[in-house]
Amino acid sequence: MNMQIKVAYLITAYHDYEHLKKLILTLNDTNICFFIHIDKKSLMPTNLDEFENIKFIKRHKVWWAGWSHQKAILNLMAEAVKGNFDYYSLISGSDYPIKKNDFLYSLLNQGGEFISIKEGFSAEFKKNWITNFYFDLFYRRKPNKPIWIKILLRLEKKISFYFPKKKYPFERIFFGPTWWILTHSTVNYILDFLEANPKYERFFKNSFCSEEILIPTIIGNSNIKNLKGNLTYVDWTVAPGPAFVSEKHLSIFENDIVNNEYGDNCAFFARKFKNESSDILQYIDNNLRV
Repeated sequence: MNMQIKVAYLITAYHDYEHLKKLILTLNDTNICFFIHIDKKSLMPTNLDEFENIKFIKRHKVWWAGWSHQKAILNLMAEAVKGNFDYYSLISGSDYPIKKNDFLYSLLNQGGEFISIKEGFSAEFKKNWITNFYFDLFYRRKPNKPIWIKILLRLEKKISFYFPKKKYPFERIFFGPTWWILTHSTVNYILDFLEANPKYERFFKNSFCSEEILIPTIIGNSNIKNLKGNLTYVDWTVAPGPAFVSEKHLSIFENDIVNNEYGDNCAFFARKFKNESSDILQYIDNNLRV
């Protein structure tokens, strides 16, 4: 059991609350707390009353790839950091651990920051994520978009063409997956930095997928060292991704073939799962988390 490391799990969620409960039950341990943001567009979960170590933070509407998701993450960080935890683990409500909890504790006891960053973008077109203008008002993946969304999308293109963002508030830009596990000092540094540099929020507020750029860029331009790579497996081989975890992924987990381009660690978490993933979760519990 975890008798030393204090971990705060920061969770963004909006559905599949039976899976969320299973996730919390599996991670729950001594010196563990959960801070949860539930999308204001969603109903609140009613199946988590038994947990005394859960804190729901103030809600707002979250739109996929919008600043609103990054803002929910920053709000979770600001609330959790008051508890002075050793580590803060950002996960989604559709994640699940694929190894026993002691695996994570052993890594955390060695120290370091479990985040993956690379300078620049992973693909050339992603530069547009910061140079173009994006509204944070609607779901971009909606297949049959109403006319008002189509109008806003055209307006975005015109604003981006005539008024591209050129004045960057950073020296170098860094990119990486959303999910991470960071120390108290690093979370404090990020929050203090943003408070002292409001131009960062102004710049990223109308960017795309800020949660994959903002924190990596702050860390990449800092003196923070000992970056060990993130611990979350995600399958991006489908479009639109990520893929739901299925039986085909189990052999990957069993053989620890979960390294990615960002780090050398075997994954502790995988995403994403849903309420209907009970058979796969049972297999993981019976064969991998033992």
